[in-house]
Amino acid sequence: MSVSALDWNDVRFFLAVAQTGRVARAARSLGVDQTTVTRRIASLESRLRAELFTRGASGWSLTVAGERVSKAARRMAEAAEEVASQDDEALDGVVRIATSETIAEYFVPAALKHVQLRHPGIRAVVNTGFSRVDLLRGEADLAIRLVRPTDARLASRRVARRFFRLYASPDYLARRGEPADDLAGHSIVTYDEALRVDGAPFRHLELGRVTHAFEANSARVLVAAAVAGLGVVQLPDYVGDATPALVHVLPGRDVPYAIWLVVPQSKRRSGIVRIVADAIAATFTQRSEP
Repeated sequence: MSVSALDWNDVRFFLAVAQTGRVARAARSLGVDQTTVTRRIASLESRLRAELFTRGASGWSLTVAGERVSKAARRMAEAAEEVASQDDEALDGVVRIATSETIAEYFVPAALKHVQLRHPGIRAVVNTGFSRVDLLRGEADLAIRLVRPTDARLASRRVARRFFRLYASPDYLARRGEPADDLAGHSIVTYDEALRVDGAPFRHLELGRVTHAFEANSARVLVAAAVAGLGVVQLPDYVGDATPALVHVLPGRDVPYAIWLVVPQSKRRSGIVRIVADAIAATFTQRSEP
């Protein structure tokens, strides 16, 4: 097996799988589908005439041959990163990001910190308003959304799979009891009626016999209301699970959803947009999914 003929395009796929241990996560980080990843890995193994990964139900792990290739691949990646940093070191400008309040709070700052450590001239403006920002009209440079766009003028990649979950405070549960099968007879804390879209939050739940105890247009305020014991709230898992004063209830009613990073095709080659988008995608990848 000779690693001298490694191709950088194959190396990117190899490293993504080696670092994450899972084809699905590697595909998300690269912005491609899983079939493309497995095909590129198979092509690399065929060219090197060696099995680089042990495939298992719990993930992919490097073989002895894979470890050898990994060392050479990391050297190539470091060299490529060095060249890229030299090319990008003078980049500056503003990247406008449109997303939800909770995603902006839990994921975007960490990504921007990483960006500014290497590119201090790049700044971000984050819009967390509830009105839909039109990327094609130039109202933002990229968006992080829960719905995959169908317009061919928008490029998208899935960066995470998460869950909407139901939470309540121990005080509320002591007074009202823990929900058994649904929320009948309980109070809920939710976004105000004007801000509900497609039945969310509390999607897939029958709400005919609940009391709307508290409504607001801020996720932080909803969390505070639930912590105060006003009712059951539905939150993204990364918010509710990180709030010690709330208890996860009705786990059978968890609702899965995907998070998509969306960029206009016209901006995909913009240096500063690419850097910020890649940093955001990496932040989602680094933070374990439930």
